[in-house]
Amino acid sequence: MNNYRQIAQKYLFSPVTLSFLIPVMLMTAYFAGRGMTPFGSSTILTVDLGQQYLDYFIQFKHTVLSDPSAFFYSFSSGIGGDMVGEWSYYLMSPFNLLFLLASTKTMPIWILVVTVLKIGLAGFSMALLIKKMNWLSGYWILIFAINYPLSAWFIANDLNLLWLDTAAIFPLLILSLERLLAHKGSGAFLAMLVATIITNYYIAWMVGLFLFLYVPFRLLDGQIKNRLKIVFTLVKSGILSIFLTAWLWLPTYAQLKMGKTTHNSTWLFKFDNNPLLLFLKLMPGSFDFDQMQTGQANFLVAPLILIALWAFFASKKFLLREKLMAALILVILILATTFAPLILLFHGGQYPVWYPARFSFLISFFLIVLAAKGFQPNWQPSLFARTFYLVAVLALTIWGSSQLLKVSYLDKNALLGFLFGYLLTILILIVMDGNQVKMLLLLIVTTGYLIFNAGKTLNHLSYLTKATYEAGVTRLTAVSKAATKHDNSWYRISQGLSRTYNDGFSANFKAGSHFSSLLPATTAQFYQNIGQIEGDSKIAYDNGTTITDSLLAFKYFIQTTGHLNTSSAYLKQSNRPDYDQQKTVASGKNWALKENPTALSLAYAASNQALTTPLSVRYPLVNQANLLASLAGQSDQQLLYREPFQILKTENLTTTADLTGGTIQKVNKHKKAVLTLAYTPTTNDSYYLNIGGAINLDSVDLRLNGELLTQSSSYDHTVALNLNTNKKDQPQILTITLNDGADSRYLDDFAIYYFDQQAVNQDLAKLKQHSLTIKNANSRKISGTIVTTANQPLIMTSIPAASGWQAKVDGKVVKTKTVLQGLIAIPTTPGKHHVTLTYTPPLLVPGLFLSMLTALLIAAYASFKKNRRQALRRG
Repeated sequence: MNNYRQIAQKYLFSPVTLSFLIPVMLMTAYFAGRGMTPFGSSTILTVDLGQQYLDYFIQFKHTVLSDPSAFFYSFSSGIGGDMVGEWSYYLMSPFNLLFLLASTKTMPIWILVVTVLKIGLAGFSMALLIKKMNWLSGYWILIFAINYPLSAWFIANDLNLLWLDTAAIFPLLILSLERLLAHKGSGAFLAMLVATIITNYYIAWMVGLFLFLYVPFRLLDGQIKNRLKIVFTLVKSGILSIFLTAWLWLPTYAQLKMGKTTHNSTWLFKFDNNPLLLFLKLMPGSFDFDQMQTGQANFLVAPLILIALWAFFASKKFLLREKLMAALILVILILATTFAPLILLFHGGQYPVWYPARFSFLISFFLIVLAAKGFQPNWQPSLFARTFYLVAVLALTIWGSSQLLKVSYLDKNALLGFLFGYLLTILILIVMDGNQVKMLLLLIVTTGYLIFNAGKTLNHLSYLTKATYEAGVTRLTAVSKAATKHDNSWYRISQGLSRTYNDGFSANFKAGSHFSSLLPATTAQFYQNIGQIEGDSKIAYDNGTTITDSLLAFKYFIQTTGHLNTSSAYLKQSNRPDYDQQKTVASGKNWALKENPTALSLAYAASNQALTTPLSVRYPLVNQANLLASLAGQSDQQLLYREPFQILKTENLTTTADLTGGTIQKVNKHKKAVLTLAYTPTTNDSYYLNIGGAINLDSVDLRLNGELLTQSSSYDHTVALNLNTNKKDQPQILTITLNDGADSRYLDDFAIYYFDQQAVNQDLAKLKQHSLTIKNANSRKISGTIVTTANQPLIMTSIPAASGWQAKVDGKVVKTKTVLQGLIAIPTTPGKHHVTLTYTPPLLVPGLFLSMLTALLIAAYASFKKNRRQALRRG
């Protein structure tokens, strides 16, 4: 029995183990209290976790278990895109292996499990660092360590699972660095650097910058010897870690060069937010939805940590130069949350879109390290320190109370929690001696303060209900299964309504929308050129036409039937009345799968005229007509016509003489205003409302014959909204209503157009005659046969142009061309050809070679050293 007690005391109830278990239990208890599945009817899904990351986790499972080629490329990301870079950013956590046990329905449960495990790992690694460095002993380790996993950064970013791994293992990286500084070997440091880079290169960049500050700070320690040798070893380890991970970050860098880094940020010497408001971030619950978008850094820790900082800076154990360097590091880190050049530096030269100061876990970490180094169980703040903290806390509380109506996240309970948390901590430090009662009281106050912050913070967010989530994924899964059962060929599916932009991942079909931080700029530009939605790292195939659907191989369309609650379960998308009369191949609850009879194959024979298709920046319908006509070898063919409209009535509006390119403005800004237009279709073709990028549809309703039209407003370029089909000689009434918040609107390129559908169908039928017969296909390789002719010698594809694609025709490599700045085309000679298209991520092969060569050299050197030691022993 005594042995069991000793084992339990040593392992289960040790400070290091409890530093893992307590955060896990506290966060699990909170999630259970909020009724998150499996504990209730809610889920842990919120914001990007529910709208983006979850779909990636399902894609992770599909890739590992069903299609390893999807690690390199996927046709479910928009109309196709590189995946190595996306895995590098979203999916390299070893915890993701747990998702292999999940089904699509149970994925939110497993996400909750992974979330609390990552938070627990952060507590474990922090406790291990404090223990191994002998900064504290006993359960004092626990009191300080739990501040890291329960700090404001981890709580506010618990939904950003992709960042948590690197932050969680960061203390282990510092521990391995400390071992190197103590001349105990560099192997662990190299291994932790590699793990840091692999788990998330973005957060690894921030960690690397911190090391450039932390290493000089530690080298100022008078007890560290052979500094030059240490610096050499650090540089060597850094270079080796970069080489060992080149297989991942080099192709990622190539993708960043094609996407995110094309957006330049201006480096100005200015403050991007008010530095004084950082003081309010010391208050519990100082995070909400507004802060998530454009707020200050999250670095809150318990009062004990900030008070114990005094112990470090007042201690005679540390040299003055160490204290000055520590202070400088804190100043730099805090400035980097508000001063523009440092913000850009820490975020890789790009302003973060939402979730500001993504590196601020480094502030919390360094505060905890300094406090742990300086604190002693019997330490008491001096009279000056007590006065300073009392005055500062009271002043902040009074100032905070004056900001209650100005700052959305503050309330009286937060102020009282802040005040009593600090006053109790100071009182315990002053009154109690360094005994177990003092330790227990400080543990209670610290834990209470941290979980109070966690509760208030997370209560500011809303979460997706289990029923809503399951309704969306059940519908998508049913549609995908029905489509596969009906048709096993290669095709894409467009959507009349979607759950997220990454539905293709979650339901395993080739989609047209995507949401990714690594979205290629060329794909986004191509979507603009054809009138689809593009913006904020998202593309959405919302405004398809018969032409784009057919040329891009969208063979099926998911049409909504019946009534759906679109407010929370789905993304609202545009109308597609052109599918109303098309064949239904499958149906289910609130959905029907419609077939596009004119859809082309992934590749088909076309005219060389496509290579010189004229491009109009502002008129996507013109681009579509030009592209189809050129592909069909009739570049002078007219396919697009304009339909005039007339003003029937205006209410509370003044208008310019010509509405197209004119302005409508309210007379009385406090009332709604309505513009009523009329037009009568002269054919049964599809009619489209051309909407210029300068028309802001926020607070604007568009209605056709009284029915509300849905059109995404997240774009700044021209789109075309499908109004009606088969309405020849039937008068149509179009109304534009300016609601509150919309005083005027500039009607940029506002006009109605229609395609000559008969001519369009004839051109598509001509292109369909010589389609690629696909023999073999996976996510990165397509092969098949095709017949080209003298009039159609060009093999046109609907694959996005990217440098990683290689084309072989009859076994010989052929240089590809790009059509309309977006799609791959392959020039050939007339005849029957065997075609193979293969995607290899740019720089992947050089990266693999460099990593493998580095690994072999390290292994060879280690073997040489081992043999040399053995020889010396024998000699």
